Amino acid sequence: MENASKALIMAAEILIGVMIISIAVYLFNIMGQYSAETTAEMEETQVAQFNNQFLKFYGTTNGETIKCTIHDIVGLANLAKQANEANGFSEIEDISDFSYYIQIDLGNTKNLEGKSQKDLISLIKENDITVNAEGQTGTKFFYVAEVGLGEYTQRVNHMIFKELNK
Repeated sequence: MENASKALIMAAEILIGVMIISIAVYLFNIMGQYSAETTAEMEETQVAQFNNQFLKFYGTTNGETIKCTIHDIVGLANLAKQANEANGFSEIEDISDFSYYIQIDLGNTKNLEGKSQKDLISLIKENDITVNAEGQTGTKFFYVAEVGLGEYTQRVNHMIFKELNK
């Protein structure tokens, strides 16, 4: 009788131990899922913040195309250059859905992000002011004609600007 009660106590101890281990595994799994979801949300937020720096001139507002100046475009080219250097690109790369390289084009002028500061200043001088048929001067405006997002990275990987015809 005494052995039977000791056996029952041992069986109960084993069952309690298995229950404690099961609860620990369950909690570990739940915490792992929470951590993965939080990390994914943080990554999505970082990508959205990164893209918003480039996409602020993309689209329309109140039915009108968002305009930008050559200074805005050169600013984005410099931002792209900084991002490319931060990602380890020392020279112009081919863009792809798996690359973090960012390319900025203005009409037929390709790869503004790879241009020297001297070339960018020349570009600003050439595209800052426009003269109309009456001889009046004004600011030359541009618009974003195309934006490319990497299918895998979901980050902006190229932008094409074109002159806005009035």
